[in-house]
Amino acid sequence: MNITIKATKYTLTSATEASIKERLAAPLRLLGDKSETALLEIEIKQAPPEGRSSEPVRLEARLTVEGEVFYAEAVKPTPESAADRVRSELEAEIRHKRGRAHRLWRRGHAAVKDILRFGR
Repeated sequence: MNITIKATKYTLTSATEASIKERLAAPLRLLGDKSETALLEIEIKQAPPEGRSSEPVRLEARLTVEGEVFYAEAVKPTPESAADRVRSELEAEIRHKRGRAHRLWRRGHAAVKDILRFGR
């Protein structure tokens, strides 16, 4: 697994960087064996203020696994809360993709079974 962090118009401390890496490494456990070849690109930047928060942070993450790309972003007051939101979005996307592939696999097997039964 390869994780890169890029900060744009934001001063990134080593503690914040470690916290973000720790939080965003969690979705990689859902990938199983594919997590070794995964590439996680994280971009953190200061977003224009929205609402009551004085310094909102925009965190974007792109996870590339064997040609598949998962993308998530969040705008929150702190980088830790943005990382939590991005983590949950990435996990949801990975689970959705895995469920869809499993459904298509079952439908394909059922179609083959129907074709084989046609001769009876």
